[in-house]
Amino acid sequence: MARSSRRGRNRKVNSMPIIIGVLGILVVVLAGMLFFKPKARSVEPEPFNISRYREDGSRFASVGNRYVLEGKVESIETHGSNRMVAVSIRGNRNELLPLLLLGTPPSGVNITRGDKFIFDVSCRTGRDSAGNEVKGVLIVNDVKTK
Repeated sequence: MARSSRRGRNRKVNSMPIIIGVLGILVVVLAGMLFFKPKARSVEPEPFNISRYREDGSRFASVGNRYVLEGKVESIETHGSNRMVAVSIRGNRNELLPLLLLGTPPSGVNITRGDKFIFDVSCRTGRDSAGNEVKGVLIVNDVKTK
């Protein structure tokens, strides 16, 4: 009969270096993911073309269309926490452009009549009080003082 050696029976594998190695690799991978995390690409607003908007506002109502408007606030109507702001745009003071401000702007700017602001707006489709579809509604995303 074959005899087994003492070494074969009492041989224990020390798993601590393997565990430390695996944990070290995990820490390096997680740190790399946090450090080299790709930054979210922001949607850059494009300049607003008023004549195109006046011709066919419904084309502006595509999802994700954002614009930058610089104008003077001519009037403000409040409806609960929302406001309709009529803005005159430089070079086109005869026409007022209605902007819908839902709640408070993220920047916290206090919008006052007679002052100039830079509006970051989105053009969307909405509904009037009768439930009819209204295309080309300009929703204010943010406001900056001019």
